[in-house]
Amino acid sequence: MCFSIIAGRNTTTTGCVIMGVNDDWPGSPGQVHHQPHQVHDKADTFVSVKGIQIPQVSETYAYTYTVCDYATGTRPLSWANGMNENQVAVGMMGVYTFHNAQGEKDILEADDISILILERGKTARQSIQMIGELIDEYGYSVSSIEGGEGAVVIAISDPKEGFFLELVPGGLWVAKKVADDEIECRPNCFGTQEVDFSDHDTFMYSANLRSYAIEHNLYDGSLDDDSKPFNFSKIYSQGPIVSEAFGGTDRAVNQLRRYNGVNRLCGLEHDPSSYIYKGKPNKNLSVADIMALLGDTFEDTEYDLSQREEAGLAHNPLWMEVSHSIGQGGTVFSMVFELSDNEGVVEANKSTAGCMWIAPAASKLSCFVPFYIEVSDIPKPYQLAITGDYDLDSAWWAFQEVGQLCYRNYDAIAKDLVIPKFKQLQHEFFAEQQRINQKIATLNHDERIKLLTEFTHNSAIEAYEVALELGKYIKGKYLSNTIVEWL
Repeated sequence: MCFSIIAGRNTTTTGCVIMGVNDDWPGSPGQVHHQPHQVHDKADTFVSVKGIQIPQVSETYAYTYTVCDYATGTRPLSWANGMNENQVAVGMMGVYTFHNAQGEKDILEADDISILILERGKTARQSIQMIGELIDEYGYSVSSIEGGEGAVVIAISDPKEGFFLELVPGGLWVAKKVADDEIECRPNCFGTQEVDFSDHDTFMYSANLRSYAIEHNLYDGSLDDDSKPFNFSKIYSQGPIVSEAFGGTDRAVNQLRRYNGVNRLCGLEHDPSSYIYKGKPNKNLSVADIMALLGDTFEDTEYDLSQREEAGLAHNPLWMEVSHSIGQGGTVFSMVFELSDNEGVVEANKSTAGCMWIAPAASKLSCFVPFYIEVSDIPKPYQLAITGDYDLDSAWWAFQEVGQLCYRNYDAIAKDLVIPKFKQLQHEFFAEQQRINQKIATLNHDERIKLLTEFTHNSAIEAYEVALELGKYIKGKYLSNTIVEWL
């Protein structure tokens, strides 16, 4: 289960698109890796999840990405979310109620498409056009992930534009641009409503999107008459529920999360069952605002999970295995993509380079670490995380342990200790970033890479060490639900 939010460039303090993604898959450890820029021979191929080889392009771009430690077909690691050297960012959300038009010859899966975008994407728009061409040639099928055989929505952004690409098995797809003055979100369901086939700036789509729906009695309009609305989500969300936990468009887990995002950022008071995925925010949004949303658990609202009986006497809002809020206890990674484009950006808010901020746990109980796309090597602790292998040499396990320990006494441990500590560290990272922004314009390329590498590594290791110390302290002070007061 996952969630994504895209803030159009006119809604942000940076003047560029900001994208946030939660990768939620309880029990799946996460790793962070970097793939270098590569030049390929004509004989090189891209090997799909199904093991089918397709021609490789002449060169592929460098990218930093997160993955989960489970196999999907030929891939030992799955569900890649990340950003490449062109600042094309990708985040995936599984879809578990959909029309299935898959045929025997459909090859590409979600886990292929995200990698292909990272390897070949020059801009968000070009990435979608490229994927559309590949789907025309090779088809698209449900995922081979055991227990999650779904379709997918993919958030794709660059500094100027953000899109949600929604894929129906069988090669039917639509991509909708997020308006420059709006935010838009997706939980685990299709969300594109009426498609305007004449608005080619906002919509891209497969050639047979409407004709297929007519032929299979999913839509009673015609190709010659645009007077009858073509509601993509309504038409192509028809089908059995693949996953009871993650549900469909009308399940509370998706209704309340889309409501959570739009209400929190835009102040809209509406019925959560309404198909409202977007709005105009009530202020310009910062990276910190998107981070806060990814950890939101409906605090101080009628849906506040900390006030439910299940939250216990210590008011733990992360008690649900699959939560109705954006903030989840089973988050593998929270990611905020800070995209940078100096053209037209307010001078005081100019960023120096694309930065992928990564929190290796529920973001409410962890800290976002800056990983600059220009940094080619990832600190070792962030590359390590094996399913079922509790290992504090792994940053992911260290952060996850802190989150789990908070459940012993959430009010005392999370609210009084963990959240303030990580919030302080986050402020320090932001302050250091501002100092770097003021300095970096005077540096040459090598000096720039050195400075960004030092900042990325120092921040990553400091956050990891803080998580280790917090875990050690909590285990000593809150042993067996007894608080050792003198510690």
